[in-house]
Amino acid sequence: MRYAGMRYAGMGHAGNEPTRRAAVLGLAGAALAAATRAVPAQADFALELLPSLRSRAQASGIKYGCAGAAPIVQQDPILQEKIAAEANIFIPEGHLKWEFTEPRPNEFDFAGPDSIVDFAARHDMIMHGHTLVWYAAIPDWVARLMTAADARRALERHIGTVVSRYRGKVWAWDVVNEPIEPKDSLDNGYRNSIWQRLLGIDHVDLAFRLARAADPATPLCLNEYGFEYTTATSQSRRADILALLQKLRDRNTPIDCFGLQSHLDCHRTFDRKELTAFLRSVVGLGYGLMITELDVNDAEIPGNEATRDAAVARHAAEYLDIVLSVARPRSVSTWGLSDRSTWMRQYFKRADGKPLRPLPLDANLDRKPLWSVLAKYI
Repeated sequence: MRYAGMRYAGMGHAGNEPTRRAAVLGLAGAALAAATRAVPAQADFALELLPSLRSRAQASGIKYGCAGAAPIVQQDPILQEKIAAEANIFIPEGHLKWEFTEPRPNEFDFAGPDSIVDFAARHDMIMHGHTLVWYAAIPDWVARLMTAADARRALERHIGTVVSRYRGKVWAWDVVNEPIEPKDSLDNGYRNSIWQRLLGIDHVDLAFRLARAADPATPLCLNEYGFEYTTATSQSRRADILALLQKLRDRNTPIDCFGLQSHLDCHRTFDRKELTAFLRSVVGLGYGLMITELDVNDAEIPGNEATRDAAVARHAAEYLDIVLSVARPRSVSTWGLSDRSTWMRQYFKRADGKPLRPLPLDANLDRKPLWSVLAKYI
């Protein structure tokens, strides 16, 4: 087992693969050029005939995954068929989160994640474990914990039970999700979560050690968002995330990779220089990279569907170009596969009232320019 400071095969720095990197960056240029061309609103039937992202991932070694609702929750067999055809990895959107898996103390419900494990096994897929420790999606009894001892016992039981149950069935775990929130005004940018209040930042180290004890072999990730752009918030997040990763590296916390959530905003500008430097520092500490929750918000992009789809594709291509110029991620996963099922529609609205188009397939399950970009980078 490799901890921080030691890389998994396939997660190393792109500088060790100059030939492959040149090829990938060549594809990046092609992807950007293709994305600048408007495409017809109707399905591109030639695009539908190309090999799946899954088959491309099998050839490249960079797995493709997508999130979705548990099959017992979302009765959409056509979408499920598309997920199985396109993805190597299935990520539970919600049903591995604490509010579902342990709604009452020591009373566990695994119906949702078990249905995903079964689905993945039937289709020769793997499941990505999301997530064990988060400030949100917790049941009321967790929110009411009062002492450090109570919080520690809860983490020990929950992580030990869940990780042990899925040992050998989960290919990677998002152990701690979003421990940074500069807006909470705590020292070092830490998030004001129940775990931070009762255990301090040591809760991150504790969670990873518990997960490693329950599963010695599966890669463990710290998952974060909001560090990509030229904004002051992104700048602060980059500094705070890097400081936390350095602190955990110094403690030899068993973290294998950093998860780049990659919820992108199409109207914003990437801080290419600083983002590149940040990712190089992360990799320099010995962490591998995974892109875990990619989607592109087009709420602020004017124009028709073809114009918006082209802008989304360009933005994603620019981002993937930055990431792959630093290191080759072990996986690229989108937070959903089709626009018919995306969390963004609940939280973001366009002025023209039209639905957002943040994912590789449209609401009719037809491939879009974003799919083409992914096909070129995976």
